[in-house]
Amino acid sequence: MVKGLVDRGFDVVATDINPKVKDLPGIKKAMVGDLGDLAFQKELIANADQIVYIPPIYNAQDDQVANSFIDLAAKAKVKQFVLISVIHSILSTLLQHTTKRKIEEHLLYTAMSTGMPYTILKPTHYMYNFPPQLVMKTNEYDMFFPVDKKLVAWVDPADVAEVLAKVVGDPEKYNKADYELVGTGLISNQECVDMFNEVTGKDAKAVYVPIEKFLDMMHINDIVSRNGLTHLADTYTNWGLDGNTSVLEWLLGRKPTTFKQYLKRELDL
Repeated sequence: MVKGLVDRGFDVVATDINPKVKDLPGIKKAMVGDLGDLAFQKELIANADQIVYIPPIYNAQDDQVANSFIDLAAKAKVKQFVLISVIHSILSTLLQHTTKRKIEEHLLYTAMSTGMPYTILKPTHYMYNFPPQLVMKTNEYDMFFPVDKKLVAWVDPADVAEVLAKVVGDPEKYNKADYELVGTGLISNQECVDMFNEVTGKDAKAVYVPIEKFLDMMHINDIVSRNGLTHLADTYTNWGLDGNTSVLEWLLGRKPTTFKQYLKRELDL
């Protein structure tokens, strides 16, 4: 998202608790700190007139931190607050979706009572969850939901960044909008690997890994993250995650990036 804004000429103040945020190319300023700290939130607000808020994936205090930030932004009369949420935040079986729904609700109430301009972007499953370079190295794609069923609709993060740049560039046009961003129809993990093999000439395999084994294999020991990913595995296995590509196509003014195009770009093919 940062790269998409920088590449289009925006002055970006980027923040993260990780000091590596300072290494992001092209940004105007980096601010390292904990968003759960009220003083740091106030410092951030003082350094920006538009806010793009990307909540952490799994954080037990996600909604409390975000809601405080929204309140401060409204009080400061920022020109725009953009929330990068999730598709179908109404889904109660996904831990990260339930917290995003609470954040969306607070943003709506705050905006309606204060007049703060806002936009909510709601991407589906990001394509970066299929890491082409890693698959090139290991010759397999390990995932914790069935590999042979068409369960998930994907979206290219670069497409989301392109939409974000349009939204930030014209706050009035996109004010009060709520957009679901879906780039593909349902694609199975096996089909993802088949496309990878087609563009690379490799013979990679799609491998199902039970969620507990996957969490241990990835050394994920944080309780909230483990619970969140377990909920995700169960939801994707039983229902999947689907959506409509028309909104993203309209916002981009072109067809969304296909999975095969994503692979070719990431692998420089």
